[in-house]
Amino acid sequence: MKHIILLTDFSETARNAALYALKMFKNQPVRFLLLNCFDVDFSGSPYIIQVKEEMAEESRRGLRQELSRLHAQFPNARIKPLSGFGPITEVIRKAIEEHHPELVVLGCKGETALEHLLLGSNALDVINNIHHPTLVVPINAQFISPKKIVFATDLQNTDLSPLADYLNDLIKSFNSELLFLNIVEDRPINRLETEEKLASYFPGVKLNFYFEESDGDNCQTILKFMEEHDATMLILFHHHRKFFQNIFQSHLIKKMILHPQHPMFILHEKQKQDVHK
Repeated sequence: MKHIILLTDFSETARNAALYALKMFKNQPVRFLLLNCFDVDFSGSPYIIQVKEEMAEESRRGLRQELSRLHAQFPNARIKPLSGFGPITEVIRKAIEEHHPELVVLGCKGETALEHLLLGSNALDVINNIHHPTLVVPINAQFISPKKIVFATDLQNTDLSPLADYLNDLIKSFNSELLFLNIVEDRPINRLETEEKLASYFPGVKLNFYFEESDGDNCQTILKFMEEHDATMLILFHHHRKFFQNIFQSHLIKKMILHPQHPMFILHEKQKQDVHK
């Protein structure tokens, strides 16, 4: 049985992301872990123990209420509430080590500077520090089975072998078409060889490769491409070496999250320290 972590701060944004995931995986054997993180900012206070206990009880109460809301729409979903104390990335990392989830789901919303600070920064913290498949869901996103999924990649140094099974399960479960989008810059690339290598990871999947000229705003190039091809889901592959040194620099991920328009799967290059047995 798959395990999926649903991050919640009891906001409408987080609830929408959880409902999105519940609908997305409703026909699959999944156990969801509804995780709330809480922390105390003023260490050293003589009242820290009392404050921590009060926050823990508030977290448990909020989880009970949130669980009731989610079960009202998905009564048969298997959802286990979890509450964790500490910085959000540390709590998530511990939950991953203990429960070995296939995916972490979080909501994002970017309408005002304050919301960027409170919500966008947390989403960026998770993506930059938790090297685990993550689904980022915009506040207004409603799940529709994706007929087309865009994989935006530089087509260089893209070893998908550690993630091939995961991606194939995802794509084939919705019978989706996978569109590889490369934003062309001034770097040579053997297109045929690269396409053949990528295609080898996806036997039986309908694939298409596209090349778009860079106009300096890669975020808008991706969004325009998705609109033109009626794609409703995006995959970004997070290398931890050269990935952010070329077209997919860190500001692209940041911009996509602070101005979210489509659900985004953020996949990470596998590293030894990220493998949990």
